[in-house]
Amino acid sequence: MFVIYFITGFILLYYGANFLVRGSSSIAVSFGVKKIVVGLTLVALGTSLPEFVVSFFAALKQVDGVSIGNIVGSNLANILLVLGLASVIRPITVKRRVFLLELPVLLLITVLFVFFCHDGILTGTDGLIMLIVFVAYMSFIIANRKVRENADIEFAPMETGNIIKNSFFAVIGIIGLVVGGQLTVRGAVGLARAVGISDVIIGLTVVALGTSLPELFTSVVAAIKKEDEISIGNIIGSNLFNTAFVLGIVPMIHTLSVDKSVIRVDNPLMLSITVIFSLFLFIGRGLSRFEGLILLLIYGLFISNIVFNFI
Repeated sequence: MFVIYFITGFILLYYGANFLVRGSSSIAVSFGVKKIVVGLTLVALGTSLPEFVVSFFAALKQVDGVSIGNIVGSNLANILLVLGLASVIRPITVKRRVFLLELPVLLLITVLFVFFCHDGILTGTDGLIMLIVFVAYMSFIIANRKVRENADIEFAPMETGNIIKNSFFAVIGIIGLVVGGQLTVRGAVGLARAVGISDVIIGLTVVALGTSLPELFTSVVAAIKKEDEISIGNIIGSNLFNTAFVLGIVPMIHTLSVDKSVIRVDNPLMLSITVIFSLFLFIGRGLSRFEGLILLLIYGLFISNIVFNFI
C-alpha cells in the first residue's frame, strides 16, 4: 500500500508541476507581472503547501522532530538537490533584483530562525517575528508586481491563451502538487517507520525530500522550458514560505522543541548553504552546471552523514 501511495503521488507531482508552470507563466504574461514575482508567490506557495500541511499536523500530534526537521531538510533539499539538479540540466541565470531584495531577505529569515532555535525551543513570539518580516516582504513585492513601462525586462515567448483557462491550469497544478506530495510522504514515512527510523531523521530526509518533490518537479520543468525566473523564484520563495510562514504560524499553535542535533549540525549547515548559494548567484549571476554539481555533492554528503553519523 505504501508503494502505491508513493507511485501515485509521484505521478501527480509530475503533472501538477507541468500545469502550474504552464498556467502561472501565462498569467504573468497576461497581466504584465514579473515572472520572478509569480515564482516567489503563487508557485512558491503552491509548492510549499505540503511542508505546511506536514509540519502543521506533526505539531498538533506533538511530533516536533518531524515538524522542524521537515522544514530544515526541505530547505536544504530545495537548494542543494532541486537547484543543483536544475542547473546541471540547464545553467540558470538570474536578474539583478534577486541580489538586491530576495537573497538579503532569505538570509535575514534564515539567520533569525537559526538564532531563535539556539535555546532549544521555537516559541510563538519567535514565529510572530519571522511572520511579520515575511508579511512585510510579501506586501512589498506584491505592491511592486507590475513591470515598469521602461524596465529592461524581456519575457520568453509563450502562449497566453484565455486567463480563465490559465488560472484553471494553475489551480489544478497546485492541487496535484499538494495531493501528490501528501501521498508521496505518506508512502515514504510508512516505509521508513517500518524499519525503525527516528522522527528527526524521517523529517530531515524522507519527509523533507517528499515535500520537496513539488519544488523539484516545478523547478526542473521550469528550467527545461527556459523559465529561469520561475525556477529560481520558486526555490527562494519556497524557502521563505517554509521558514517564515510555516515556522511562523506553527509555533503560535504549539511551542516546538528543537533537537540538539538540529541546533548543532543541521541549522548551521542550512545557514552556510544559503550563504554559499547566494555567493554562487552573485558571482556568476546564476548557477552553472559545475556549481550545480557542487550543490548535489554537498547534498549527498549531508544524507550520508545522517545515515552513517559522521558528525
